[in-house]
Amino acid sequence: MNGHSRKPRRQHGFTILQMIITVTIITIVSTVGVLGVKTSREHFKLQNSARLFAVYIEKARADSVRRHAASGQESSVEMFGPGTNTYNVTMDFGSGTVETRTFQLDPGITFNTVAAKVTFDWRGKLRTEAVVFQIKSDYFEPIPVDVSGSGDVTIWSQFFPDQSIPAVTVSTVGDDVNHPTPYPSASTSPSPSPSPDASPTATPTATATPTPTPNNNGNGGGTNGSGGNSGNGNGNATPTPTAAPTPTPGSSPTPTPIPQCVMTLSPSSITLSQSVDALKTATTMITLTNATGIRTISTSQAGNGNSMVFGLSLTRLEGSGSSILSVTSKNGAGNRGVFLVDVTTDPACGSGAQLTVSVNN
Repeated sequence: MNGHSRKPRRQHGFTILQMIITVTIITIVSTVGVLGVKTSREHFKLQNSARLFAVYIEKARADSVRRHAASGQESSVEMFGPGTNTYNVTMDFGSGTVETRTFQLDPGITFNTVAAKVTFDWRGKLRTEAVVFQIKSDYFEPIPVDVSGSGDVTIWSQFFPDQSIPAVTVSTVGDDVNHPTPYPSASTSPSPSPSPDASPTATPTATATPTPTPNNNGNGGGTNGSGGNSGNGNGNATPTPTAAPTPTPGSSPTPTPIPQCVMTLSPSSITLSQSVDALKTATTMITLTNATGIRTISTSQAGNGNSMVFGLSLTRLEGSGSSILSVTSKNGAGNRGVFLVDVTTDPACGSGAQLTVSVNN
């Protein structure tokens, strides 16, 4: 019998703990990869929509210049407010006539600013003031598309800040041309012609119309002394009927209407600046009239935007009253433009109110 004992062979493999750790690492890496792909796709959609929108604005401008567009035939681009994702382009698309076509942003991409329209004249300039469009996504900062008053289009950076240029006061220039004094020209006035005497007009004499005397159909006899004949009197009289009194209807009570709750903003529009400290914050007063009970005030940017910071002095009002709303601008190119702020109450007070906020550099 061999006295040497057999040594067991070492087994190779993975423990359960090692497998769990490996699967966990693979899951994390895969999740990060999927999220990265999704983020990249959303960012590409946002940039693609902004660039395509800017391209159509450039095309509309070039079309007006090319056609030397007359009044009423200018090319234009129009969008329809925060939360919308369509816009109209009016230009000559190659058919020889000006037509309007509707285009749509990529899914999940919307406009973030108030409804605006840019129209270009035959020189390529805007017929209105400069406009800042905002195109937003739920995952990234909005992309601004700026159109200056001269018609230049930029994305992200504002190279032509028309809002920062102060208004130019144009002096009134008088007439500096030496006008000679004209010589007076003699004018002869025709002598008036004598007017013939007016022939007299005979005035007709009115003829009086006799008034008929009513006839009484009756014979009356009296007694002629003693031994006289007594007469009989027959009178045929038609009695006049008496009109029955007409009842006067009683007045019905008029119900008194209950006044409706009304919300007002004063002022209804404000302007903010991102660079001037004194203009970074502005306020407006919210006033409730004919209100009853307790109402909670809330504010939000239209289109689910997040370009400003809001603050309320009072969030709850009992009956009629006022609250101060402060609006502060945020830094960043994606926070420039003209925005709408919805002011509502719970329970509702009328249809609410909207504040227009312009944010410049």
